[in-house]
Amino acid sequence: MDAGFVVSWKELLVAGIIVLAVYIAEMLLLMGSGKSLGQRFGRRAENKELAEIKARLARLEARLAPPTENDDSADSIVEIASTPYSRAFNLAKQGVDVTQVAASCGISRAEAELIVAMQNKHLQ
Repeated sequence: MDAGFVVSWKELLVAGIIVLAVYIAEMLLLMGSGKSLGQRFGRRAENKELAEIKARLARLEARLAPPTENDDSADSIVEIASTPYSRAFNLAKQGVDVTQVAASCGISRAEAELIVAMQNKHLQ
């Protein structure tokens, strides 16, 4: 039997040692800081999550900061103060009757009655 390619046990042993040496070198490189590959990817995910949390915190701090003169949030305070109900409370403080409060603020008569009653009770 004439085989074209024959591997002896010595050549097979050398090939096995080379493969084992490459595997060991690769493991040592990956574990250079004492962490496994899974831990490194986990750390990367934690860093990304931490960056997202920091960004959310910065946005929340910006929203909670006191308004400055050039800030648009001061405009939103004015918008809140000019709701139909705040206008109805102001009219009730001035002594306007229920039907006029309801008509001028665009609220129902029952809502106007409640606001006027609350305002009258508050004044007593």
